[in-house]
Amino acid sequence: MTLPLWLQIVALVIPAAVAIFSALWASKSARRAQRAEHESARLRALEDRVAQKKYELYQPFLQTLGDMLTPSRNAAATKKLEDVIADFQTFVTVWGSDEVVEAFYRYRTAANSSPPTLVIMRLMADFLVAVRRDVAWPETHILNLHAIGMRINDLAEHPEMVEALAMPLNELFEREKWEAPFDLPSAR
Repeated sequence: MTLPLWLQIVALVIPAAVAIFSALWASKSARRAQRAEHESARLRALEDRVAQKKYELYQPFLQTLGDMLTPSRNAAATKKLEDVIADFQTFVTVWGSDEVVEAFYRYRTAANSSPPTLVIMRLMADFLVAVRRDVAWPETHILNLHAIGMRINDLAEHPEMVEALAMPLNELFEREKWEAPFDLPSAR
Protein backbone atom coordinates (compact mmCIF):
# COMPACT_ATOMS: atom_id res chain seq x y z
CA MET A 1 0.00 0.00 0.00
CA THR A 2 1.35 3.35 -1.02
CA LEU A 3 0.58 6.60 0.62
CA PRO A 4 -1.17 9.33 -1.27
CA LEU A 5 1.15 11.77 -3.00
CA TRP A 6 0.28 14.73 -0.80
CA LEU A 7 1.14 12.71 2.31
CA GLN A 8 4.47 11.68 0.83
CA ILE A 9 5.23 15.34 0.05
CA VAL A 10 4.30 16.37 3.60
CA ALA A 11 6.47 13.58 4.97
CA LEU A 12 9.42 14.98 2.99
CA VAL A 13 8.70 18.68 3.58
CA ILE A 14 8.33 18.52 7.38
CA PRO A 15 11.85 17.17 8.07
CA ALA A 16 13.27 19.60 5.49
CA ALA A 17 11.44 22.51 7.16
CA VAL A 18 12.64 21.39 10.61
CA ALA A 19 16.21 21.15 9.29
CA ILE A 20 16.02 24.64 7.74
CA PHE A 21 14.48 26.09 10.91
CA SER A 22 17.16 24.40 13.04
CA ALA A 23 19.93 25.75 10.80
CA LEU A 24 18.53 29.28 10.96
CA TRP A 25 18.10 29.05 14.75
CA ALA A 26 21.65 27.72 15.20
CA SER A 27 23.03 30.51 12.99
CA LYS A 28 21.15 33.15 14.97
CA SER A 29 22.32 31.62 18.27
CA ALA A 30 25.91 31.54 17.03
CA ARG A 31 25.72 35.24 16.11
CA ARG A 32 24.32 36.05 19.56
CA ALA A 33 27.08 34.05 21.23
CA GLN A 34 29.70 35.79 19.10
CA ARG A 35 28.27 39.23 19.98
CA ALA A 36 28.24 38.29 23.66
CA GLU A 37 31.83 37.11 23.40
CA HIS A 38 32.89 40.36 21.72
CA GLU A 39 31.05 42.40 24.36
CA SER A 40 32.68 40.37 27.11
CA ALA A 41 36.12 40.96 25.57
CA ARG A 42 35.36 44.69 25.27
CA LEU A 43 34.34 44.85 28.94
CA ARG A 44 37.47 42.95 30.01
CA ALA A 45 39.63 45.38 28.02
CA LEU A 46 37.82 48.32 29.62
CA GLU A 47 38.28 46.82 33.11
CA ASP A 48 41.97 46.30 32.36
CA ARG A 49 42.35 49.95 31.28
CA VAL A 50 40.57 51.17 34.42
CA ALA A 51 42.67 48.87 36.60
CA GLN A 52 45.85 50.20 34.97
CA LYS A 53 44.70 53.79 35.50
CA LYS A 54 43.96 53.06 39.14
CA TYR A 55 47.37 51.46 39.59
CA GLU A 56 49.04 54.51 38.03
CA LEU A 57 46.99 56.76 40.32
CA TYR A 58 47.49 54.89 43.59
CA GLN A 59 51.04 53.57 43.24
CA PRO A 60 53.03 56.83 43.75
CA PHE A 61 50.85 57.94 46.65
CA LEU A 62 50.88 54.56 48.39
CA GLN A 63 54.63 54.27 47.87
CA THR A 64 55.16 57.67 49.47
CA LEU A 65 52.92 56.81 52.43
CA GLY A 66 54.80 53.56 52.90
CA ASP A 67 58.13 55.39 52.70
CA MET A 68 56.94 57.85 55.35
CA LEU A 69 56.41 54.91 57.70
CA THR A 70 59.92 53.58 56.99
CA PRO A 71 62.50 55.44 59.10
CA SER A 72 65.30 55.23 56.52
CA ARG A 73 63.01 56.63 53.79
CA ASN A 74 61.00 59.14 55.82
CA ALA A 75 63.02 62.28 55.03
CA ALA A 76 62.96 61.76 51.25
CA ALA A 77 59.26 60.87 51.31
CA THR A 78 58.39 63.93 53.37
CA LYS A 79 60.13 66.18 50.82
CA LYS A 80 58.08 64.88 47.92
CA LEU A 81 54.80 64.35 49.80
CA GLU A 82 53.25 67.68 48.84
CA ASP A 83 53.78 67.09 45.11
CA VAL A 84 52.56 63.51 45.32
CA ILE A 85 49.41 64.57 47.19
CA ALA A 86 48.75 67.35 44.68
CA ASP A 87 48.97 64.89 41.79
CA PHE A 88 46.88 62.30 43.61
CA GLN A 89 44.05 64.59 44.66
CA THR A 90 43.76 65.91 41.11
CA PHE A 91 42.75 62.50 39.78
CA VAL A 92 41.35 60.53 42.72
CA THR A 93 37.94 62.15 42.31
CA VAL A 94 37.80 60.79 38.75
CA TRP A 95 39.33 57.33 39.13
CA GLY A 96 38.80 56.51 42.82
CA SER A 97 35.74 54.80 44.22
CA ASP A 98 33.36 56.75 46.44
CA GLU A 99 34.82 55.00 49.48
CA VAL A 100 38.38 55.99 48.51
CA VAL A 101 37.44 59.59 47.82
CA GLU A 102 35.68 59.84 51.18
CA ALA A 103 38.53 58.16 53.09
CA PHE A 104 41.12 60.37 51.38
CA TYR A 105 39.04 63.46 52.13
CA ARG A 106 38.93 62.56 55.82
CA TYR A 107 42.67 61.78 55.89
CA ARG A 108 43.65 64.94 54.01
CA THR A 109 41.32 67.25 55.94
CA ALA A 110 42.46 65.83 59.27
CA ALA A 111 46.15 66.07 58.33
CA ASN A 112 45.78 69.83 57.91
CA SER A 113 44.55 70.22 61.48
CA SER A 114 47.36 68.42 63.38
CA PRO A 115 45.37 65.48 64.75
CA PRO A 116 46.66 63.11 67.40
CA THR A 117 48.88 60.33 66.06
CA LEU A 118 46.28 57.63 66.73
CA VAL A 119 43.71 59.54 64.70
CA ILE A 120 45.91 60.11 61.66
CA MET A 121 47.12 56.51 61.72
CA ARG A 122 43.52 55.30 61.85
CA LEU A 123 42.49 57.55 58.97
CA MET A 124 45.47 56.34 56.96
CA ALA A 125 44.48 52.72 57.65
CA ASP A 126 40.88 53.45 56.58
CA PHE A 127 42.24 54.91 53.36
CA LEU A 128 44.51 51.90 52.69
CA VAL A 129 41.65 49.43 53.16
CA ALA A 130 39.43 51.53 50.86
CA VAL A 131 42.15 51.48 48.18
CA ARG A 132 42.48 47.71 48.57
CA ARG A 133 38.74 47.32 47.99
CA ASP A 134 38.85 49.63 44.99
CA VAL A 135 41.86 48.15 43.24
CA ALA A 136 41.75 44.43 43.79
CA TRP A 137 39.64 42.98 46.57
CA PRO A 138 36.11 44.46 46.79
CA GLU A 139 35.08 41.82 49.34
CA THR A 140 38.22 42.12 51.47
CA HIS A 141 37.99 41.07 55.08
CA ILE A 142 41.28 42.47 56.31
CA LEU A 143 41.10 44.91 59.16
CA ASN A 144 42.72 48.29 59.53
CA LEU A 145 45.17 46.59 61.86
CA HIS A 146 46.31 44.35 59.01
CA ALA A 147 46.63 47.26 56.60
CA ILE A 148 48.92 49.37 58.74
CA GLY A 149 49.94 47.27 61.75
CA MET A 150 52.70 45.51 59.82
CA ARG A 151 54.46 48.87 59.43
CA ILE A 152 54.59 49.55 63.18
CA ASN A 153 57.61 47.82 64.71
CA ASP A 154 56.54 48.09 68.35
CA LEU A 155 52.81 47.53 67.92
CA ALA A 156 52.71 44.98 70.77
CA GLU A 157 53.86 47.72 73.15
CA HIS A 158 50.99 50.01 72.09
CA PRO A 159 47.62 48.36 72.71
CA GLU A 160 46.03 51.80 72.36
CA MET A 161 47.02 51.74 68.66
CA VAL A 162 45.36 48.36 68.16
CA GLU A 163 42.20 49.71 69.83
CA ALA A 164 42.30 52.90 67.75
CA LEU A 165 42.44 50.88 64.54
CA ALA A 166 39.37 48.84 65.51
CA MET A 167 36.99 51.19 67.32
CA PRO A 168 34.38 53.37 65.58
CA LEU A 169 35.85 56.70 64.47
CA ASN A 170 33.52 58.84 66.52
CA GLU A 171 34.56 56.94 69.68
CA LEU A 172 38.22 57.37 68.80
CA PHE A 173 37.74 61.11 68.33
CA GLU A 174 35.98 61.36 71.70
CA ARG A 175 38.68 59.33 73.44
CA GLU A 176 41.41 61.50 71.91
CA LYS A 177 39.43 64.68 72.67
CA TRP A 178 39.76 65.73 69.04
CA GLU A 179 37.07 67.39 67.00
CA ALA A 180 37.05 66.27 63.38
CA PRO A 181 36.96 69.01 60.74
CA PHE A 182 34.50 66.86 58.75
CA ASP A 183 31.23 65.03 59.29
CA LEU A 184 31.08 61.25 59.66
CA PRO A 185 28.07 60.28 57.54
CA SER A 186 29.35 56.87 56.47
CA ALA A 187 32.46 56.39 58.59
CA ARG A 188 32.74 53.00 60.23
